[in-house]
Order: sequence, then C-alpha cells, then structure tokens
Amino acid sequence: MSRLPIILAALLLTLCACADPSEARPTQTTVQTPTQTSGQTAGQTAQPTRDPHSGLRYIRASDLPREAPPVLTQIARGGPFRYERDGVTFGNREGILPRQPRGTYREYTVPTPGSRDRGARRIVCAGASRSTDECYYTADHYASFRRIQP
Repeated sequence: MSRLPIILAALLLTLCACADPSEARPTQTTVQTPTQTSGQTAGQTAQPTRDPHSGLRYIRASDLPREAPPVLTQIARGGPFRYERDGVTFGNREGILPRQPRGTYREYTVPTPGSRDRGARRIVCAGASRSTDECYYTADHYASFRRIQP
C-alpha cells in the first residue's frame, strides 16, 4: 500500500493548522480618508490636508511666519503695501498653481527679517484684487507652494 495519501493528508493538516485563522474569515477594515486626522475623535469635524482644486497641502494662517498675517490683512484692505511690486501679476510660469488665465494671480511680499531685499517669501492670491479666498504661500521664491486654509 502506498504511503503517499497519508503523507499528503498529514501535510494538508499541518498547513491548515499553521494558517492564520484571521485569514479564513473577512475582516473589518478601517479606512482613513484624507480629511481625517489620526488625533480626531468622534464629533469633531476634520480639516482636509490638501486643497481639492490644486492638490497642494494646506497651511493654516496661524502656522505662517508672523510677518504673513498682516500681509493678508493688507491684501483684504487693498493696501497700503510696503513694496512697490506688491499686487503685480504673478505669471505662474512654474506651473505649480492651478492653471488660470493671465492676470488671475497677484503676488505680495512677506517680509523676511534681516533680508536686504524682498526676500523669498510671498503670498500669491487669485481672483479680485482684495480677495483672500484663494491664496498660496511660498517660502522659497515659487519653488513650492502651500494653500492658505480659507
């Protein structure tokens, strides 16, 4: 009589005994959406981490350098601005911001303490000249942007 069926049966039993029992039944999976944060508790409204229009990460106004919120206030008031070039058209040649018709974006200087010139920090806003609904911050002279959370 061949011992092969006995060996195969023993092997099959060994494999079944070693298998992870959790794989045999469906598991409940928790999916964390982009609008959730790991520290979120029930009843809290999550803030999205990325702007759905541009795909850029959000930054809260309170997380901007201390020189930036006064610039946002000046933009909303229509000035006065510290630098002559504040309010000029930003061409978006880097293509990082959403593509819009020329003249959509305007740039404003965020002063850099200790800098002899305008420095590299800017706020770029879209829309009407006093609108701060869609503004972006760059600390590296347009190499990267973050959407300022409305």
